[in-house]
Amino acid sequence: MTEGGFEAISARAFLGFSVFASVGIAWIAFFLAPFFTDAVWRIPLALAAAAVSAVFFYLMVVMNADTRAKKIELVLPDVLQIISANIRAGMTLENAIWSAARPEFGPIREEIKKVSADTYGGKPIEKSLRDMSKRVKSEAVRRAIKLINEGIRLGGEMARLLDEVAADLKSAQQLQREIATTTMMYTIFIVFAAVIAAPLLFSISTQYAELSEKTALQQAKSSLPKISSPGGISAPALSGLATRFTGVKPIPSEDIKLFALASIFITNLFAGLILGLIRYGKAMRGVKYAPVFIFASLAMFFVARLMVGALIVGVSA
Repeated sequence: MTEGGFEAISARAFLGFSVFASVGIAWIAFFLAPFFTDAVWRIPLALAAAAVSAVFFYLMVVMNADTRAKKIELVLPDVLQIISANIRAGMTLENAIWSAARPEFGPIREEIKKVSADTYGGKPIEKSLRDMSKRVKSEAVRRAIKLINEGIRLGGEMARLLDEVAADLKSAQQLQREIATTTMMYTIFIVFAAVIAAPLLFSISTQYAELSEKTALQQAKSSLPKISSPGGISAPALSGLATRFTGVKPIPSEDIKLFALASIFITNLFAGLILGLIRYGKAMRGVKYAPVFIFASLAMFFVARLMVGALIVGVSA
């Protein structure tokens, strides 16, 4: 929570709220489950809702920490260059750091203020900078501060050291942008396969399964003498008769549809993680893409099912 910028909120209070909200969502899912499915699914759905809610609160903190670290990494070279210019102008290191706290630098401005406040309060500047690196979830920031602390401890020329660290950070950022550009084709392929191709193929498969099931049931029904009972023969009974005639137990089309939905969900979840790993080097940064991919792919699946169903009806007519 400190890395995510939630210092104003107590960790115990946030954890308590997360647990309370997860339990409340679980109870709601428990009571609403019979309206959408069998009552036997009450407890599994409640547990699943609680788990999803808990994961959501955890990911909210982690994603905020990653977003905040990314913003700090982007402006850190400029901050170091400003500190270097202030030192060359005759300022002490403490005053040079304080003068670099500008509003346009975003989250790092608050970190610089905390470092300056701790330093003016009597804490050694090396420890103040080290504490700052613990509040930012960034390996680049930790390495930069470690180099700066080594320069302070050894008494080196700080202005030159800061310029070299800033140049190294800019080179690393440029290399990361080149990698993202180079891997653009992989990104496009992953998005196309997960969001477009998979839903289209699954929509055709599920429609074919439903059509095959209806055909098998109609054949089994037509091979039997007519029954005078008002209810006729149920679908499970006809399915059993179809199994007896063909010797093969068919998989219900509803199970195939559930498998398709689960596959689409899992595929797009991992597509988002892989996208974050390719573009940013961290899988967690791709979590923000997963909900968009899942929603778009499910919409594509249901729209494609309607279109394929209408096409089948038109051909059969």
